[in-house]
This record gives sequence, C-alpha cells and structure tokens, in this order.
Amino acid sequence: MSARFKNPVKGRKGNSTLLAMVIFISLVVCLLSNKASALPWDIDMYKQESYKANEIARAPAKGTVPLGFTPFKMTNDEAGEKLKNPQVFGTNSVWRGQRLYNANCWACHGKTGVGDGPVGLEGSLGVPNLLTDFYKNSPEGKVFGVIYNGGSNMPRYGFKFSHAEIWDIVNYLKFLQGKDVGGMKRPTQKVAKEKSNK
Repeated sequence: MSARFKNPVKGRKGNSTLLAMVIFISLVVCLLSNKASALPWDIDMYKQESYKANEIARAPAKGTVPLGFTPFKMTNDEAGEKLKNPQVFGTNSVWRGQRLYNANCWACHGKTGVGDGPVGLEGSLGVPNLLTDFYKNSPEGKVFGVIYNGGSNMPRYGFKFSHAEIWDIVNYLKFLQGKDVGGMKRPTQKVAKEKSNK
C-alpha cells in the first residue's frame, strides 16, 4: 500500500480526539471562571480612576497658558473692588448668560436663583439664595471672582468659561435679581417650587 492511500478512519479518530479535548478544556475554563470580571481585559472598566464633577482630568504643564487665555490672579474681594463689568447689560448678554447658567448653575442654584435646584435641595451644601439683598448688593466684580475662583462650597469655573462668558452669567444673575431687559421673562419662583416638590 502506498503512502498516498492512508486509512481515512484512523485520521478521523485522531481529529475527533483533538476536538473532544478542545471542547472539554473550553467547558472547564467556562465553569471555573466565576464572572466576566475575571477576564483580564475587563479590569480597566471597574478599576478606573474617577474624577469629581468639574475636575480637570490632567493638569496643564507648569508655566503654560492655553491659547487665548487671560490669567486671573485676584482674590474675590480684590475683584469686587477693582473690576467693572465690560459686557453691556442687554438682551444678547443676558440670553448668553441664561444658557450658561442653565447648563452649569441650575443644578444647585435652581432656575430662579433661590438655591432650590436638585443638588441645592439636599441641604448639605448650603446653596445660598442669590435673590437676597446681600447678593443683590454685591459688587459685580466680586460675583465674577466667585464664579472664576469658586467659593466655600462652590467649585471654580475659571478653567471652563472665558471672561466674557462669566460676565454674561453676572448679567443674567442681575436679570434674575430684578434688573429688566426687553423681550425676556424671568422664571418664577412658583414654577421652581412645583418642580422641586415632584
């Protein structure tokens, strides 16, 4: 018998034994691993570094300044004494400020500024009512400084907003506090309270 004509049954028996071993090993691996988290490629999903809200993921290199960024090195009190609002109080500025406020400030300060946002209602942060006389009479520069540098429990937003955007938010706060601008209606406290009770 020549080498070209091997017994086909003998070759199939070897393949079936190999297939049985692969199936057996696969079953053992599946049964012994208790969860998918045991797989090495899943480790990064549940053991990752988490950041707090508004925290920068990586600090910029020391001594660098982002393009178009103007450093601000005043304290909140110095800003209150020295800064004047360069943004004209008008519909455009107040509208831009409203958009920024609703996206970034509403969660704590609420739609109307009385501190009744979802986070503010928790009570543990002590979110102030921005419509009180104390805040109405605060210099605009100090409000700018608090938004830029942060306050006692308020995070800083200087890394996130340009100076013009912060002044727009200051103008929107003045609008919430009662300064009128044509064509815009301020949210009412009644609506904010109804939403917070749900």
